[in-house]
Amino acid sequence: MRHPTQARIGLVRLGDSDFVPANPENDVRGKDVYEPEGQLVGSVEDLYIDRQEREVRFLEVGAGGFLRIREKRFLVPVETVVEVAEDRVTIEPGRTEEVEGPAPFDTKVAPPPAAEERRAEDYASPPYGNAGAAPPTRSKGR
Repeated sequence: MRHPTQARIGLVRLGDSDFVPANPENDVRGKDVYEPEGQLVGSVEDLYIDRQEREVRFLEVGAGGFLRIREKRFLVPVETVVEVAEDRVTIEPGRTEEVEGPAPFDTKVAPPPAAEERRAEDYASPPYGNAGAAPPTRSKGR
């Protein structure tokens, strides 16, 4: 069931929507997230999609805990992703502290615009729709 906030701001969890990946091979849910040096950050639990643009904006990353007990979930802006491989997603170096640092969020409610702006500040990247924000691009081989 979608939360009213999701419809208002245009972000929706892929798992809570009727959207499906255009190419199932590009679905990163369930993949582990690493820094380039090999440090495990967590795993991709879900994706937040911009309903209007139909673009992935955030990875929902679960980290810590045991069997999802005390696991924390964080939003990682898609522009921090540097590589997507068959079994893993690699984010920019030095992002582990930032993933662990921002406040966890309620996965049942899409992040409000203020939270989106705060997360953009946490990751030193402008939120989508603001000046200076460019949609992510995918190079060949990724």
